[in-house]
This record gives sequence, C-alpha cells and structure tokens, in this order.
Amino acid sequence: MKPTIHQGIQLAMAMSFILGMPATGGEPRLEFRQGDKLMLAWQVEPLAEPKGGGKFAASAFIHPLCTPDGFACTNIQPSDHLHHLGIWWPWKHVEVDGKKSNTWEMQEGQGAHVARSVKPLANEPGKAEWELHNETVIKKQGAAPEVVIHETARMVLTAGTDATVLDISLRQKAAGAPVTIPAYRYSGFSWRGPASWNKDNSTMTTSGGKGRDDANGTPARWLMVSGPALQGTATVLILSAAEKLAGTTENLRVWDSKTHNGAPFVNFNPVMKEPLPLDDAHPAVSHRKYRVIAADRVIDAATADAEWRKWTGS
Repeated sequence: MKPTIHQGIQLAMAMSFILGMPATGGEPRLEFRQGDKLMLAWQVEPLAEPKGGGKFAASAFIHPLCTPDGFACTNIQPSDHLHHLGIWWPWKHVEVDGKKSNTWEMQEGQGAHVARSVKPLANEPGKAEWELHNETVIKKQGAAPEVVIHETARMVLTAGTDATVLDISLRQKAAGAPVTIPAYRYSGFSWRGPASWNKDNSTMTTSGGKGRDDANGTPARWLMVSGPALQGTATVLILSAAEKLAGTTENLRVWDSKTHNGAPFVNFNPVMKEPLPLDDAHPAVSHRKYRVIAADRVIDAATADAEWRKWTGS
C-alpha cells in the first residue's frame, strides 16, 4: 500500500511542513523546517537506494532530528548495522499463531515495520503535530505480506531557541490473530546517534546514575548522551513514560566502550526480561510514550530528572 501524504500545512515562526526530497534524490519524505534549517524528516516511503540493496528498503523512521543550530543528532545505515535507522521502533520479534518472525532486521525477509499514512493535526507558533499510521507485517514463504499490527503514532515537534523537543506516543493493536512480543535483549524504541560521537568524545548518563560501561540491562526513566556539535556541545536526552503509563520502567540496551568504539546506540526495551501480549491490558507494549530533546547545550542529571518529572507529572 502506497503511503497517503497530506500536504500544505504552514506553521508560524517560519516553520513549514512539506513533502521534500532527500539530498541524494529518490523517494519523498516529510520534512519540517525552521526557516532554511531542516529540523526533522520522517521516511514515508521505502528508501529508493539503500546501502546493501533492496532488502534494506526501509520506511517508518526519523532522520535527521536536528538541534536548532542544525546539528544532526541521528545516523542511518552505519556500516556496522545497515538496519539502524535514526529513531525507529520495530519489535525484534512478533509471535503470531505460535510462530516468531523477525521484524527488526528487515533484511532477513521475515517482516518489517512500515509507514502507511500521515495526517497533520496542529498549526501553532513553533509547534507541529501530526498523526502517523504504520503497520507491522510478516512475510511467509509463498504468501503475500500479512499485516499483524496496526499502529497509530502521535508526534509533536516543538522548536525552541536552544532545543528541539519531539514527543512520540505509540498505540499498537493486533490486526487479527493475537500477537505476543517475545522477550529479547533489544526490541522497540531506539536511537542511533551521530557517527562522529564515540567513547572518546561523548558521555552517557542514565536516570539510575549509570554510564556507557554499566548502563546495559539496567532500568531507566531517561538516558542522555552529550558530544561535540557544530558549535560547542550538543545533548540528546531521551525520556520514557513507561513507569507512569505501565507501572514498570523499561530496561536499556546500550553499547559499552568496547563495542563499535562506544558508538551511541540506545534501546528502551519493555520485553528484555519477559514476553508480553500485545493488548490493552499490557500498556508496556501497546501504549508507549517518549520525549526526545536535542539541545545545543550540556544538560546535567538534575535538569534531566526535572524534565522527566515535569513531563510525566510525577
């Protein structure tokens, strides 16, 4: 199904919402700009010329997400993991009728998380809101792709003077037969950070007081990484509302200093320890919310914690 794209919304403060073309040409994407600066892009159609060939023709991801100064805080298709896509959130596996399918590594041909449609919702000064409809599909040998999960995502982008704030709310439901999200060490909401950041020039801090080398597998309300930017230092702060919505904190999958030179890969995972049915009774998987702050400054732990409490009303 070809994505439906609703165009034409114009936002105040020189922000605009357009159907744009990536710098390399090819397929369209939705772009948000502040003046002449690209702030965010959402991939609405499969990549036309992905690295690694057509099996990596992904959609339904955010790249770039930029600070107000124009520093891109995301990275797609790095050479170590061609299926890493900026900000994206497929499940590692989905289980339907007792069979597991890999929807994270789309190159395996078992399934994928795909974009279907976009609708603008708000037009306010310095603020854009839109609704996304996405699907998780599985692919059985000799059969057409089968939709197993319907997803409605609400996104709000707010442009400030020194920080871009992106709010993402995800609601998922089974399209037909019951779906279970199997336990795995990585699955769900993820961020791949700038290619220029590594263990030598960036720092990682979590709400639990952990750093790059001891954060993996630990619960966290938030995580942030700071590193060099166009001018000075930028910080990406990711907040999870799982503790508020589901009564349980998500666990982190991150890379330590010895893995890919400490490249910033962060995954907030609600199924690290146990599988969960995808239904309204289990909001840890069916109803999730995140806030991503891309700032042209250093954010300290006390400020990050205050941001989480204010955002969640805790």
